[in-house]
Amino acid sequence: MSYTLKDVFYLGSTHEYPAGTYASASIQGNIPIDISAYVDPIAKGRSRGQGLAIYRVHHQVSGDAAGGPQDGADEGAVTFGLTVKPYADSGDNSGELENGDLMVNSDLAIFLAQYNAPATIPPYNGTAGTTLLTPSDEVPYVCVRDTIFQILQSFVGMSTGDSMFISYRLECALVTLDTATLNQLLRTQTA
Repeated sequence: MSYTLKDVFYLGSTHEYPAGTYASASIQGNIPIDISAYVDPIAKGRSRGQGLAIYRVHHQVSGDAAGGPQDGADEGAVTFGLTVKPYADSGDNSGELENGDLMVNSDLAIFLAQYNAPATIPPYNGTAGTTLLTPSDEVPYVCVRDTIFQILQSFVGMSTGDSMFISYRLECALVTLDTATLNQLLRTQTA
């Protein structure tokens, strides 16, 4: 699928993961991003359904709301990303994530990455993050659900007092979907 520059727009989101909440391993968070204004999964009469195609995801892990790097003494290791999986509850320390939500073989995962804070992998050499899964220009992730969730699980607790900020920028376009494609996506994106 090709698209022109005028078809593309950007969505962004930032969330602060407080160190006090994520101070130990296995703490989970799922933060909703409302995209209901961009999707219409109901084809009516001659009108077709509409989905949000995500072509690229850019992310940044920082130590403050201004985008500054984490302090060299900061600790923590997390796997994080974006998913269309619906959850009954959301928020920091929700405990809603299940086995497989942070795995690249999940049909509901849009983007996944791992990050190790500077003091977790001494000596810090700038290679603390790894992108595991991302959509592409050739194969965008088409969302037909009205919410994307930012998901995160800690594997090494964060240093006390040192929050982690994760920001996303999504390169998106609206796409019209025929009934067969829409039904297939709805089946795939229903947990």
